[in-house]
Amino acid sequence: MNLSASERFRRLKETFTQQLPQQLETIRSILGTRDEQGEGKAEALHRELHRLKGTAASFGLHRLARAADAGERLAKSLMEDKAISEDWEGRIKDCLAAVEKEIRELAVAAPECFSPMDLAMTEMLASSENQKTVYLCEDDPIQCSGMATQITCFGFRVKAFEDLETFRQAVFEHPPDAIVMDMIHHDRDTGGAEIIRQIRESQHSHIPVIFISIQADLKARLAAVRTGSSAYLVKPVNPLTLCSMLQDMTADTEPEPYRVMIVEDDPHLAELYSIILREAGMETRVLTDPMQALALLSEFTPDLILMDVYMPGCNGMELAGAIRQMDAYLSIPIIFLSKERDTNLQFDARRMGGDEFLIKPIQPGHLVSAVSVRAERMKLIRSFMVKDSMTGLYNHSAIREHLIVQMEHARRKGENLCFAMIDIDHFKKVNDTYGHPVGDQVLVAVSRLLKQRLRKSDVIGRYGGEEFAVILQDCSLEEASRLLEQLRESFAAICFKVGELTFSCSFSCGVASFASHDDLESLCMAADEALYAAKKSGRNRVFAAAADRCFL
Repeated sequence: MNLSASERFRRLKETFTQQLPQQLETIRSILGTRDEQGEGKAEALHRELHRLKGTAASFGLHRLARAADAGERLAKSLMEDKAISEDWEGRIKDCLAAVEKEIRELAVAAPECFSPMDLAMTEMLASSENQKTVYLCEDDPIQCSGMATQITCFGFRVKAFEDLETFRQAVFEHPPDAIVMDMIHHDRDTGGAEIIRQIRESQHSHIPVIFISIQADLKARLAAVRTGSSAYLVKPVNPLTLCSMLQDMTADTEPEPYRVMIVEDDPHLAELYSIILREAGMETRVLTDPMQALALLSEFTPDLILMDVYMPGCNGMELAGAIRQMDAYLSIPIIFLSKERDTNLQFDARRMGGDEFLIKPIQPGHLVSAVSVRAERMKLIRSFMVKDSMTGLYNHSAIREHLIVQMEHARRKGENLCFAMIDIDHFKKVNDTYGHPVGDQVLVAVSRLLKQRLRKSDVIGRYGGEEFAVILQDCSLEEASRLLEQLRESFAAICFKVGELTFSCSFSCGVASFASHDDLESLCMAADEALYAAKKSGRNRVFAAAADRCFL
């Protein structure tokens, strides 16, 4: 049974309140220990009371949090003075008595600090197989016709307009999936922005808009921004860039969730954060022992780390410093969470590698917002590092890393996978005959075909030049060969148009199975040899590599 966020929250709070007497007993046990200098006792008391205060406040138990806060401040004073006085002992005992009183009076059914509406929810996008419609408004008929043709080649249905009023009426009657709007219309420097603003004011729906213009100045860009535009491109517009943006803006597929690693030694508080972020559509992994952080980093590859400051064995600032020593994690965002309001400590946390410092308790919406902004930036940086800028597919290094991971996964699960290498036939001739921009369109066409026809679980990359690579998970060699043969036939049927001329392309493919080649180099070499055999046999065909030979 799938529990609602509010029910999971209620159960988590109930578990927390049930263990409070034991937590108080732990604090009293620390207080009763002998420590000549008082320093070790003070640090342990401070950590436990700080933890109690932060978790209680996050669950809305504010009176308990205030009682723990008084004890925490006394523990901090002991850390600074390193001497236990009679007055101090009496005051800390009074604080613990107040904590005990709140625990006794605490009812499990106390009102939650968040209503179900407070817990952030993500909006699911409805999937659609329909071709997307783009309205193009450009008052130069030649540019309008040329751009409409280019956008159509990338699979969109394009309706072109040269007149602003006709365009506006069409948007009201049949709203498109996206708009490409020229900024300048008939000597009106911001005519395109003015019409989009009028449409925005009259309609509740927010249609993605890309502005195009010969102007690159700030005034024109500000006019676009003030309409809520999605992008601004300066002419001459690269059709690949434009169409990539349109694909992203009109995609029905839900984006991959942000991956958040939570390092928090209080399991109840860690689970609370996890619930909030999961309800916002994120994927989380919780770690209560900071000493295990590096292993989880490598396994989970998060987009962001959410980390407590005070933890036993290794505090948050120390862990952040250790993480920042590794090149692979220099850019990963780290958000600290703490009840601590000491600005010097917050400054130190940022100096040690933290990107943001949030004060507990934090409202769910604020937590989701802070994590989303930082995680999105990290995903963007990571995409630049692992994606090919033209096709949006994984680059050579990334596809090999994915292959290593998928081979290990297949080995653990006892499954098979296949690795395929695809090479466009006579691609140099396409570039020499029609020019590199047309060759780029052929490359993009291959990438789009692969993305549209392969499964979501399959991994696609541009291996280099006109070569592509595909990892087909949980797939036999025979199944992979059949699928790749269908793709080969589909690609050969595509007609590319250059002015009055048309031409078609084909590709050759070699595919190998993990069942016969169970290490990275032998699998890649087998696929490459099968590809070479396919090209040598006449091209435009798929060859599969057996354990010791290639066959059609």
